[in-house]
Amino acid sequence: MAIPPPPTDAELDVYIRTRFALIGIDLSTLPENDPSAPMDQARVMTNARSTIRQEVSYADYVPDQQAHAAVLYPAPMSIWTGAYQP
Repeated sequence: MAIPPPPTDAELDVYIRTRFALIGIDLSTLPENDPSAPMDQARVMTNARSTIRQEVSYADYVPDQQAHAAVLYPAPMSIWTGAYQP
């Protein structure tokens, strides 16, 4: 199966606006592009696109198959190995 191309900014904008609308966020209450405003629509969209693209790259993380779950959590491992002395 071929890997699909990454989404364009326009495609991500549609996705972001839809997700915001579904949770009740109305971006139209913000100025469109105002550098003096605390936040504007352009910066919200830029930040949201950046976050989504980072999440996609993090989704490619593959955990070490030989690492036992206890190694990731030292407290249980010390109990399982008998190293814990109450």
